Amino acid sequence: MVLTVVSLLAFLLWVRDRYFRLDLAKRELEQQVEDLSRRLEYSNGLKQKITMMIAHDLQSPLHFLNVLSDHVSRFAANNQLPEVKAGTEEIKKATSNIHAFVKEVNLWARSQHENFHPARHSFSFNELAGELQQFFEDMVLLNKNVLLVDCPEDVFVYTNRDILKAILRNLIDNANKHTRGGEVRLVLTNSENGPVLIVRDNGSGMLASELEKIQRRLSNPVVNAPVEPNSRLGYQLVADFAHTLGFTMSVKSSQGAGTSVSIGGLVMHSPFGSWLHSAEVIGVCQPD
Repeated sequence: MVLTVVSLLAFLLWVRDRYFRLDLAKRELEQQVEDLSRRLEYSNGLKQKITMMIAHDLQSPLHFLNVLSDHVSRFAANNQLPEVKAGTEEIKKATSNIHAFVKEVNLWARSQHENFHPARHSFSFNELAGELQQFFEDMVLLNKNVLLVDCPEDVFVYTNRDILKAILRNLIDNANKHTRGGEVRLVLTNSENGPVLIVRDNGSGMLASELEKIQRRLSNPVVNAPVEPNSRLGYQLVADFAHTLGFTMSVKSSQGAGTSVSIGGLVMHSPFGSWLHSAEVIGVCQPD
């Protein structure tokens, strides 16, 4: 009788232990499935955004390259060798710009991972602005625009240079696309909250509905946020970059009066001296 009771208790303990082991294995398997589903969703979202980013940002340089090719073809047919030489030099420059863009896409894709920590260093903002002016020199002329830079001399910014350049390139490109016979201006100035970068144009501006979507996106950016349909893609990509660097962004615009985009949270620092100005870096997703 005692042996039977002991055997029954041992069996019940074995069943209970087996049940707990199976339940634990089940919960671990469910967690693995959930993690894999999240990674798959992340991967699909990332691929969608990369595809849309390439389609969006390659339009301008490819259009310019197409125009150049037509000109060079016409010059060659007319045996205008100096013009052909100049045109081929411009084509070479355009293809170099496209190569630089592809590198930016790779940088953006890496920046979308949660554990990505961009390297920061001090560099001359004037040199960066000069590179942007050279990059857009021909593209702004196609729209009969001018690109102006307004910033003090010998200003140094402490951040990730490649990502900041990608932010400004997208903003200038977007301003140029929506401006005809006007002005696109890149400004670095000081406000009561610290240094501010501004990209301003006097182009067509935005509808109130467009501006609302952009402002909503900027107010709550997250890593790998989905692409919002029927909204300007350039601002969504810039929001991702700005979030990565801990910058704040704001957009003002009205139809027919142009658009102004402000970037705050910059840190100014010269590698040759002491700190010039340190603005408190606030994550865009954490309102002050």
